[in-house]
Amino acid sequence: MSAREIAGTNLLDPAIQQCPYAAYARLRREAPVYEMPGTGIHLVTAFDVCREVIRQPDLFGSGVNPMALRPGGVPQAVVDVYVKEGWLPRASCSTSDPPSHTRVRDFLEPLFTVQRIREITPLIDRIANRLLDDLPAEGEVEFVQAFSHPLPMMVIAELLGVPDGDLTRFKAWSDAIVEPFSMMVSPERELECARLVVEMQHYFKALLEERREHPRDDLLTAVVRASEGPDGFDLEEQLTIVMIDLLASGNETTTAAITSGMKLLIEDPAPIEEIRANPGLMRNLVEEILRLESPAQGMFRRVNADTVLAGVALKEGTLLSLRFGAANRDEEQFPVAERIDLHRSQPGKHLALGIGRHHCIGAALARQEIASAFKALFARYDGFEMAPGAAAPAYTPSFFGRNLVQLPITLRRR
Repeated sequence: MSAREIAGTNLLDPAIQQCPYAAYARLRREAPVYEMPGTGIHLVTAFDVCREVIRQPDLFGSGVNPMALRPGGVPQAVVDVYVKEGWLPRASCSTSDPPSHTRVRDFLEPLFTVQRIREITPLIDRIANRLLDDLPAEGEVEFVQAFSHPLPMMVIAELLGVPDGDLTRFKAWSDAIVEPFSMMVSPERELECARLVVEMQHYFKALLEERREHPRDDLLTAVVRASEGPDGFDLEEQLTIVMIDLLASGNETTTAAITSGMKLLIEDPAPIEEIRANPGLMRNLVEEILRLESPAQGMFRRVNADTVLAGVALKEGTLLSLRFGAANRDEEQFPVAERIDLHRSQPGKHLALGIGRHHCIGAALARQEIASAFKALFARYDGFEMAPGAAAPAYTPSFFGRNLVQLPITLRRR
């Protein structure tokens, strides 16, 4: 247990969340396993220590619900909304342990193989270019609203088989799923989010019922087929898979990565010309974006037996927050860690998408969406700048994610 408080490292402080990297560096240097005062949460910030935890999933379990960590747990009013008006959400694949984790993962993995993503890459490219068709040849745009949010949302909606006309509702619904996991949401907003999630539950319940009668070649039909038989998914499981594992997980983090990637390239545009000269470096750019601005800054683990980690004694039940955003900038692993380097010997070494049992199921899809996004942008535009007079980019307060609220930019025609 940490013997002293390290100033400036309270990751529940929204001001520190705006740019946590100085705090991460200090923690890596002084206390790579550090109990954040007043929380009972141990921050793990060094790459090797995070990897040690991830590689022992039975000792360090993933079954932690961030919504229940606040004093008093999930408010009863929120529980009542789900029980009386909808269905209590189950744990997602990323926040569960075997056997439930194994059951869901075995269903999801075949849907997102590398081969399957190759097959749908033309679809992703078409959606990226369709969005750019609606942007000006040059001038100012708000990048999140115009491009980085709708791209992954439109892709996953297409794969699910959701009508195009319903996409306008998905932003509010998706935010309502993700915000309570931030650990920064107000009680009033958490109640509002519960009502929006219930609205979404009824929407997808109707679609699942329709697919049962009229199956198609889409992910909703795949979920329905996996619900058949005595060992099939029940309704609560089906809704959790569709809404959290597929839809929310399939768009929020990728939106964050594309947006952060644009900000990085505005700050350092040199990689754009490197990639134009050598398009094969695009994959390395994707990995560097994920490393430098990990969309999931941290994930929880629970210690399942007394142990020692990096010299720190941990009791059974202790909560760890693996700070991927810190580990992926560890100078011991990544020389000149604060910069994009398209020539790293192991560009995919980072932890942004997890490893082992909890490696992101949608990793290949996320990587392709980021690559398709910047391929399309580089083909149409010579460069990018922050819009004149724009305020400094701000991030949504969150202990979990790293999402820019807006990114007003200026496009320069090629």
